[in-house]
Amino acid sequence: MSKFFRIITPNYNNRYWLAKCIGSVIDQTFQDFGMVFIDDCSTDGSMDEALALTKGHDNILPILNESKRYNGGSRNVGLEYYVDAEYTLFLDSDDWFVDRNVLQGLHDFIVAIGKPECIRLPYKFEYDVVKSGQVPLVDNTPQMLVKSCFVACWTKCIRTDLVQPFPEDTLMEDVVQHIKQCDVINDIAVYNKPVVLHNRNNTNSITREGNQDLKRGKWQSSMFRYMADLLDMEVRHDYCKEQRQARIDACLKNIKNDVYSQSIIK
Repeated sequence: MSKFFRIITPNYNNRYWLAKCIGSVIDQTFQDFGMVFIDDCSTDGSMDEALALTKGHDNILPILNESKRYNGGSRNVGLEYYVDAEYTLFLDSDDWFVDRNVLQGLHDFIVAIGKPECIRLPYKFEYDVVKSGQVPLVDNTPQMLVKSCFVACWTKCIRTDLVQPFPEDTLMEDVVQHIKQCDVINDIAVYNKPVVLHNRNNTNSITREGNQDLKRGKWQSSMFRYMADLLDMEVRHDYCKEQRQARIDACLKNIKNDVYSQSIIK
């Protein structure tokens, strides 16, 4: 059955946060959605927790990867499900929706303005308490969007037929997908309410220094894979080509200086 929203949530060893993440989805007042939770071979009991939390909720599908695919690969698994949903949202497993009315408000906004291809989503930060309200957004064209330093896929709601796949087996999937995504959209609206509460307390996140993949050197291989993905990327629009080159230049500097970074251009 067709859904309005598809929510894709990759997970690796975030069992501690799953009750908040999945609970914030289950608790939504707007229920016309399908959620795909993809566990990437966690070792902390995440899958058992997800199965317990989603029991009885037929519109939430927990999936266990047969082998490790990192966030990009896990999101690609999610893209195979609820393909008839009108819009796709991404929610990381250590983040959560800010309140019960997120999906209802976003749905009403999308319908009221004529169902644009892409909706830019503000978000809040979570430390010990919630910090400042929403991130001000003014990038309502693809030219501006592609230059944004807020490249995370959960800062965008995309018409499902336009969602681009992610690079796999890498810690750096967001930037490459972001540029490709901007290359295929023309119609962007900016939502004026925070949607995701972005959790900065999780020291095990793949982008935190506490994560073991960084210490094992996965970031080095990811940096070179990131460079290769940028070099191989085919895009149509000049603004995407310019941004790709800017990221390549920044990546070259980081490789030379042995710096871990996603080379975000501000």
